[in-house]
Amino acid sequence: MSGVRSVPELVPFPALSSPLGKINFGGMVRGSKGTGFENYRLYGMYAVVIVTRGRGHYRDLNGYDCRLSVGDLIVVFPEVGHQYGPPEGETWDEVFLAFEGPAFDAWRPEGLSPSKPVWSVGSAARWQRRLFGMLGGEIATRADACRAAGELHLLLAEWLALRKERDTPPWLDAARHALADSMLDPDIGQVARQSGMSIDAFRRAFRAATGEPPARFQRRQRISMAGNILRRQELPLKQIAELLGFCDEFHLSKAFKAQFGVSPRKFRERILKPGIETFSPKLV
Repeated sequence: MSGVRSVPELVPFPALSSPLGKINFGGMVRGSKGTGFENYRLYGMYAVVIVTRGRGHYRDLNGYDCRLSVGDLIVVFPEVGHQYGPPEGETWDEVFLAFEGPAFDAWRPEGLSPSKPVWSVGSAARWQRRLFGMLGGEIATRADACRAAGELHLLLAEWLALRKERDTPPWLDAARHALADSMLDPDIGQVARQSGMSIDAFRRAFRAATGEPPARFQRRQRISMAGNILRRQELPLKQIAELLGFCDEFHLSKAFKAQFGVSPRKFRERILKPGIETFSPKLV
């Protein structure tokens, strides 16, 4: 692209973590075929991908399925099996960044949700320059790592703001926060009243705004939390089920496999292995 300096296809970052999270690697791929569509990929980390040339498709094991075009942002979640790329016989260009850390999990109640992992952010060239600026910066100290992670948090805030300008009603953020809070464990009727609606009106409005009913959103959030706990802690499944309000580990395991395509045990094994795992589960 004119006016945008090139960077290598892959830029690794030093193994320097920070309280703000860690950036692992990034870069640009020209003539990419994406992940392909034979298998679903499980990264075990976050990633952002922006399509800078071409068109394509994204789908994941949460049932999300959409077309992609230039300027679309894909957010890859650590626990979500996914696949994306251009149509057969075509290629696209993409710029990407992979990262991890609990600080990035904090964006989930703010709208960074596996239920909507793709949206348009406008000018691909603009965001490509921003990402290239991060990839070209020196990361030699913990202060450098904090600076880079902080810039990524700023980008996430800007991207989410672009989406909220178009499709987030005023009541929705509070409702999502409440439904995602496993400690408060509110029922749908309570959240509906807090939103100033009857329960039927709330269900219709929530589904219209998010693409899924509130009960499914709440359940999926709990299962996603289970995935985060499995990634970061060695708690037994029975204790995780109790923490998240499932009646027992069997019900959590069944719900987890239905959403992610693998059992909690297999998920934990794959997350702990180095590299990217691929698998071909049946969508439930």
